[in-house]
Amino acid sequence: MRLNRASDFAMRILILLCKKGEVISVDLIAERLALPKSHVMKIVARLASANFISTQRGPGGGVKLHQPATEIRIGDVVRAIEREFAVVDCLGSSGPRCVFEPRCALMPVMTEATDAFLRVLDGYYLSDVALATQQPRRVAV
Repeated sequence: MRLNRASDFAMRILILLCKKGEVISVDLIAERLALPKSHVMKIVARLASANFISTQRGPGGGVKLHQPATEIRIGDVVRAIEREFAVVDCLGSSGPRCVFEPRCALMPVMTEATDAFLRVLDGYYLSDVALATQQPRRVAV
C-alpha cells in the first residue's frame, strides 16, 4: 500500500508543529519543510477541517496544533488526508468491477490487509514520531 504525497506532507507539517510548539506561518512551514506553499496551504486546510490544527489569520497569525500530540493518532491523520484506500481497483469507488464478483476471494484479503495497515498506524501517536525525529535541517531553496 502506498500513501499519497499529501499524507507524507501532512505528517511532516504536524511533526514540525509539534517540535516548534508555537504558532508558525504557512510561509515558514513551506520554507522549513522545502514544500511548495500551495501544497502546504491545501494540507493545512484539510488538517484544520479535521481539527488536528487551528489557524489564525492576520499579523502574528499562523498554524498550531489544536490537540495535544499525545492524542493525535497517525492512523486518524492518514484517514483524514487520504481519499481512498483501495489496494486493488475493485475495492475503489471508481475502479472497474471485477469479473469474479460477487464471489471473489481476493477482495476480503485485500480489505483485511488495508485494515491491518491502518491498525498499525493507529498504534502510534504524533508525539511518538515527533519525539524520535530530528529538527528539520536547513535546505537551500
